[in-house]
Amino acid sequence: MGGKYDPFGTCRQCGDRILWVKTKAGKNMPVNPELVNYKAVPGGKERIVTPEGVVVAGEKCSVDEAEGCGYISHFATCSRR
Repeated sequence: MGGKYDPFGTCRQCGDRILWVKTKAGKNMPVNPELVNYKAVPGGKERIVTPEGVVVAGEKCSVDEAEGCGYISHFATCSRR
């Protein structure tokens, strides 16, 4: 019978724990499981993935400056890529 869905996994490249978030485009994206505060910045260097799957260009910031919270794509931080 069907098991319980687990959104967590392990990166096949580096072995780190990851979280799978479904993007608005319907694709599963591996992200680092720690939430970060962000503010949107047009042309920002970082890509933040919200829990709803929206990818935002911006930068990490303090909670006082934050427009929202989300995750950093694991593609950007994987030590084996």
